[in-house]
Amino acid sequence: MQNNERRERAATYAIMLWLATSLCVAVSGAMLVASLGGTGAIWSEAALEGVDRFTAIAAGIYFAAYILCAVCVARWLYRASANAHAVSDQMTISPGWGIGFFFVPVVNLWKPFQALRETWQASLSPEAPDNVPVPTTMRIWWGLWLLASVLGNISFRLSAGAKTVADVTTGGWLDIVSFVVDLPLAVSLIVVIRQLSANQRALIDTRIFE
Repeated sequence: MQNNERRERAATYAIMLWLATSLCVAVSGAMLVASLGGTGAIWSEAALEGVDRFTAIAAGIYFAAYILCAVCVARWLYRASANAHAVSDQMTISPGWGIGFFFVPVVNLWKPFQALRETWQASLSPEAPDNVPVPTTMRIWWGLWLLASVLGNISFRLSAGAKTVADVTTGGWLDIVSFVVDLPLAVSLIVVIRQLSANQRALIDTRIFE
């Protein structure tokens, strides 16, 4: 097993950065809704142009932070899975596929969760991982991840095909709702990352002193 602390810290900070950019997108969404009359009055043309620029900048920063977060979390996931494989022969999903399944349609609805679940269980009980219960926090994270993915897909399609003020306003509301989902998603993922990393460090210590 290899120390995963640096990747753990990188993933944690990247998630926090991504969450901050998600807040910026939510703010831009709220401004969009307000500027288009969602709160009772349409703003001036100059104000609308300012909101449009802010929205574009927020979206660009969010996309960059999302990619960085995905890379950092994937690196942590890979190492955590590799560590679990090093101590248990009960694993059925390789470290590579633990990441790759995120990009495979249909199976990405459950296989990435299965990979992380196996890593968690093997890190606590290498010989009998199936006896280890799956933490509620992990289930919450996965449910929120699926929900966030659906919302993101709807928001992208809506913004790409927006033809009316109502379409744009709905997209702004979706940005706000997405942040409401992203906040507990980020918190639960950080909790899982830190606890799983702690479990693996404890396993290393136990094996050193056996």
